[in-house]
Amino acid sequence: MQNPDTQAPAPKKRTRLSPQDREHLILTGAIEFVADHGFAFSTRELARHLNVSQSLLYRYFATKEEIIEKIYERVYVGRWNPEWDEILRDRQLSVQERLERYLLDYSRVVLQKDWVRIFLLSAFEDPIISQRYISMLRRRIFEPLLDEQLVSMGQKALSKPEDRELALELIWGFHSSIFYLGVRQWIYKTPTQVNIETLVRSRTRSFLVGFESFLSDLNHRENGKAPPSAITVNEGLE
Repeated sequence: MQNPDTQAPAPKKRTRLSPQDREHLILTGAIEFVADHGFAFSTRELARHLNVSQSLLYRYFATKEEIIEKIYERVYVGRWNPEWDEILRDRQLSVQERLERYLLDYSRVVLQKDWVRIFLLSAFEDPIISQRYISMLRRRIFEPLLDEQLVSMGQKALSKPEDRELALELIWGFHSSIFYLGVRQWIYKTPTQVNIETLVRSRTRSFLVGFESFLSDLNHRENGKAPPSAITVNEGLE
């Protein structure tokens, strides 16, 4: 008779996951896979990586396109903080304070491996993710920021479409400099050695100084006046 003290341990019971938990785990694995390998994958390859059958994968995601859509919803839409929209419109704070608060929180969300790599890799395979997100940024961040900066300067909306587009391009370029910190870390493997909060605050101040000057010059031109910078130069030549 086998000694009861030496009996083999009873096999562990397998935990049965709910459909919601199973879908969550599959999507989490898919996000990690795409962040490392890009979008040129088959559902068979993804299923093998996740160690599940292809039929099980299809039970939750009928097509590759559906997987990509869910990735966009989880990583980009799902991490969007609706308070960002409110911060940028809070006129009890200066534009500088608003922009710094927004960017400090935004940087904590976007400077992640999956966020950065999926965003860039999608642009090479199928730019639908990057295009949709950029469109959302323009509508919810860039355009409100331009309008709020003009209001803070006591100026009306820019009347010429080309001037507005140029102003939005300047905002886009500045905003992208924050994202570039993630590119350096997760693509180039050369992360900044500077404290992110210090860097964000410094860049914000520098940008707003130049941006306010730019908008002031546009306002003078639209009113048929020489911009202050031009007046200063002319006075210096007299």
